Amino acid sequence: MKNFTLFGLVLLLGINAKAQKSTISTNSFSEKDKNLIASVLEIQSPVSKKDKERSSYFKNITLDLDSTYYDVETPAMFSEGQDGLNKFICQNLVRPNESKGETVLVRFKVERFGEISKIHVLDNGTSPKSSAEAINLVKKMKTWIPAKIQGIPVASFYVLPIKF
Repeated sequence: MKNFTLFGLVLLLGINAKAQKSTISTNSFSEKDKNLIASVLEIQSPVSKKDKERSSYFKNITLDLDSTYYDVETPAMFSEGQDGLNKFICQNLVRPNESKGETVLVRFKVERFGEISKIHVLDNGTSPKSSAEAINLVKKMKTWIPAKIQGIPVASFYVLPIKF
């Protein structure tokens, strides 16, 4: 019985040692495979070279608080989040009869304190009534959370697609 137990223990240790030796090198995977594995395992993909350059750009920028920025680290967002924005649009949008299926792109400036200004429709061939209603909808909005660079609130432009 002791020999059988000893044999089993030696066998288990041998299998365990082989299992520890067999490792998979991550260098053998392509970038596409690494991203697929990361998405399946729900982990963040490695930071790309472009992301590192972008991060470096924002660290070295000198901010002018009177300027309006197009490229920001953290974009402006509705004060109640994306779900709150969708709810606001559903509750306040008045659909003109001839606007079925149209998408109006409204561009506006979110000031560094969250106020909305300079509202206009980007020309995309939508009806004048839909454009006017989209502008009225944005005018009704509360203050937004401003965009940020280096953690500092800055003025930025935001484009909001509104589907009729």
